[in-house]
Amino acid sequence: MSDHVTFWSDENGAVTVDWVVLTGGVVGLGLATIGVVSGGVETLSRDIAGQLSSDGWNLFGNGMQSLASFDFTGGNAVGWLGGQVMDMGGSLGEVLVLGAGQATAYTVEIPDATAEAVMTFDLIAGDSIDSSDQWGYDSATITLNGQTVAIAAAQGSSMTFDIPQTDGTTVQATVTVAEQHLGGNPGWTDSAAAVTVTVDHPTEPIQFEVHSNSNQGINDEFWAIDNFDAATTAGPGF
Repeated sequence: MSDHVTFWSDENGAVTVDWVVLTGGVVGLGLATIGVVSGGVETLSRDIAGQLSSDGWNLFGNGMQSLASFDFTGGNAVGWLGGQVMDMGGSLGEVLVLGAGQATAYTVEIPDATAEAVMTFDLIAGDSIDSSDQWGYDSATITLNGQTVAIAAAQGSSMTFDIPQTDGTTVQATVTVAEQHLGGNPGWTDSAAAVTVTVDHPTEPIQFEVHSNSNQGINDEFWAIDNFDAATTAGPGF
């Protein structure tokens, strides 16, 4: 038998030892590679996730587009007409405050082909806000383009809502805090509610307005708005 045939058919030797060394080297190289690139991959994955979840992406035609956002920090109330930004102390801090008979309004510009416009905000009933009857004085009226979509009242710092049936508009209000001191006069308790107003297929700018029917000075009672956000969704195919 020739030498080369003998070599190929020979089952003796240290192949196992060579294989262990080879695989060990491959594993070591893999671990070293992971250590070098893992940080960059993690950062890139976070960046991609952030971009895909941002308002700039609208892969399915129904992504949210932010139009306005106000927490009134630093007195920022650009575009608002009426009311005044005040630091009411406590957990309230700076909010847009309405005194007796005051109103505030903000116009939300609507892009073309809008399927939904959504406005969310916190409504605060401060200090001695109360009502002599269910919807009497000291109430706050929320309107869109002059049409009433909700009336809030607070009796003993417990806020309630009257929400009329309005075609194409949905209002949801959830009282988040009741009969606790949030700010303003320390001798009174306050209440707060998270309000969402949704308008289907708006075709013109929406003037959002809140009117206070309180009848005493801000140092005794007030209505206030905080954390106002407006956004829209585009219709299918846009």
